[in-house]
Amino acid sequence: MLDKEKVGHRIRQVRTEQQKTLRDVESASGFSSTHISEIERGRTCPTIGALIQIADALEKDPSYFIEERELQEIVVTSPGRRANVDPNFFDIEGTGILLENLTPGILGGRLMIMEMILEPGAKGKTRRLAAGADLAIVTIEGSFEVEIDGTTVAFGLEDSGHANINDGFAFRNPSTGPAKVLFILDPATTHV
Repeated sequence: MLDKEKVGHRIRQVRTEQQKTLRDVESASGFSSTHISEIERGRTCPTIGALIQIADALEKDPSYFIEERELQEIVVTSPGRRANVDPNFFDIEGTGILLENLTPGILGGRLMIMEMILEPGAKGKTRRLAAGADLAIVTIEGSFEVEIDGTTVAFGLEDSGHANINDGFAFRNPSTGPAKVLFILDPATTHV
């Protein structure tokens, strides 16, 4: 977590970029402009509750203000320059599955989009996710199956689906051709 000076600096930077006054943030957050000013100048550290309220007033995710890595708000990546997906998240080693993270991460972001190529017969699974993770799936090429909370669903070419995940999920390609799939995941508190 960032120190209080950096958190305050980020709050002030966002507030001024949005052309909001301390009074605007006071009225939207319920915290006095004096207290917000103290936070912005790094004289006091906001409580979690205060940070959430101030972030809401500035229409940002609270993590935007405390993320240690210097991330941009808009990031474009190209094939071959994308970050790897955390190997502790997907259990796919030696399975005939290639996985690429299409979203390198933005400040305050949680959404992950991954492209997966499954060779015929390939299968894998994720590690445990936080309950309530949100998953969308789009089949770009071929067909495959996904098992979510004990239910197996078959996806054909250009099929899409959406589910809440209460654990992890498994996937396999039972067909004779390769499958290419997009997984769009909002993992709640799980990070890839």
